[in-house]
Amino acid sequence: MFTVKEVVKAVGGKLLRGALTLRLKGVSTDTRKVKRGKLFVAIKGDRFDGHLFTASASAAGAVAVLVSRADVECPLSVAVILVKDTVIALGHLALFHRLRFKCPVIAVTGSAGKTTTKEFIAEVLSCKYRVLYTKGTENNHIGVPMALLQLNKKHQAAVIEAGTNHFGEIAWLGSLIRPDMVVFTNIGESHLAGLESPEGVFREKVSLLQYCAKKGTVVVNKDDVHLRAILDMKLAQKVLSYGIEQAADLKAQTVRAYRAGLEVVLDKGRSFRLATPVWGNVSNALAAAVCGQVLKVPFKDIAVALGRVKPAPGRQCFHVVCGVRVIDDTYNANPVSYYNAIRTLSLMSVKGKRVLVAADMLELGDRSEALHSAVGEAAARAGVDHIFTIGRFAGLIAERAREVAPAVQTRQFAKQEDIFVALGEILREGDCVLVKGSRGMHMDRLVEQMLAVK
Repeated sequence: MFTVKEVVKAVGGKLLRGALTLRLKGVSTDTRKVKRGKLFVAIKGDRFDGHLFTASASAAGAVAVLVSRADVECPLSVAVILVKDTVIALGHLALFHRLRFKCPVIAVTGSAGKTTTKEFIAEVLSCKYRVLYTKGTENNHIGVPMALLQLNKKHQAAVIEAGTNHFGEIAWLGSLIRPDMVVFTNIGESHLAGLESPEGVFREKVSLLQYCAKKGTVVVNKDDVHLRAILDMKLAQKVLSYGIEQAADLKAQTVRAYRAGLEVVLDKGRSFRLATPVWGNVSNALAAAVCGQVLKVPFKDIAVALGRVKPAPGRQCFHVVCGVRVIDDTYNANPVSYYNAIRTLSLMSVKGKRVLVAADMLELGDRSEALHSAVGEAAARAGVDHIFTIGRFAGLIAERAREVAPAVQTRQFAKQEDIFVALGEILREGDCVLVKGSRGMHMDRLVEQMLAVK
């Protein structure tokens, strides 16, 4: 994969010991994933310091280490490369590797739906190409470089997710990805503690464009009021749009429920079906269809691929427990994803009650109270019958819902265990319950408890 000499040059490092000609078979930042012949990159994080594990990495088979301090423990046979910052060095090494390849690389960013859109795009492109794509939500300053380092000669396309919670991160990731295509999902009130406002989110996300290939393509959700501004920019790249509500290059003329999924009707008699009735997935699938068309995937194959995609864990996954439908949307939460989840709950064909279990949205800064209240209004207007809340701000969801629709039954809880008991008291066969909250609220534990019921 690399020689030590290539690593030293790529990262601007200093070789403290070892042979420049030594060949490395891969890169790892986790001692649990180190295999013989790899380079171990010692990352210092908030809760751990990889420099304390160089000996363990060496024992696991690492033949070289990349460090930001010289006093690390490892055998004399292990090459040691010193840099000022190992995170930045990891990025530079990933860029060096990425520039070895000419296959089309697609970057996906936005406030919500990034991971699902990436999954849709990868599935569509796999009809024609061998595709590398980021696994799970490895979309940050560590995950993106590690994904790029997986590129090899067999890959014919790559789909890389780029996320952020502070200014400057997207530009850094873009400088590593060097995308040929950029896909924007939406702009919403996410990570406002670091990005201040939707306008700040927009500026941060759009910074990715400065690294998009001049002959590349930009794919924009035209339903998003912020992203529509991209259409007015004088970009060197070709800009294509998709949408449900607004006229676009690829528009959903009709969206209708069928069995347990959704059918999306386009123009010219074209349509595709989604395996689940997840409203946000319509937009995600449209973005993927645009990417497929740009890269010459036949539409009949695109339609089949879109129907195969299943939600990733915690992203509006559907379960049935004792006749009750459970929608697990616990992976994370911001206003955009909350609205989409509530829309999904409203679309469900339910014989009984619609129940929302709502936990806090985190990292919203000074807008937290107003944004939670807005979710409550959306839930009330969507016809939710019961709202159970937990957290510092989620009570405002219930409070606003009662103001809009006094018939809504609400309860606030301090512990998940009490929510579980209360759900057992009210849920009956034919009901549907949506469980939603930011990752830090750990609502997945409640879902696990519910799914364990026999």
